[in-house]
Amino acid sequence: MPARVNPDVPGEAKLLRTVGKRIRAFRQKRKLTMAELGADRRGRVYFQRQYVWKMETGRVAPSLAALAHFARRLDVTVSELLRGV
Repeated sequence: MPARVNPDVPGEAKLLRTVGKRIRAFRQKRKLTMAELGADRRGRVYFQRQYVWKMETGRVAPSLAALAHFARRLDVTVSELLRGV
């Protein structure tokens, strides 16, 4: 089960929204759908479209493994996803 945003952690919601917007921008630039981003290049689904949507809108906190998957699919590094946040 994905980690939900913790309202007791100051700034977490804003941070997650910022990271989600960056991932969405990279995804749209690469012309991938949410379903394509959640799957690997062979089509095996690792993250459902709904999870990608929740992550892009800051409703869930992606794990490090999820960030690594998204970075690979977007042909960027994890540090590029997190740069400036």
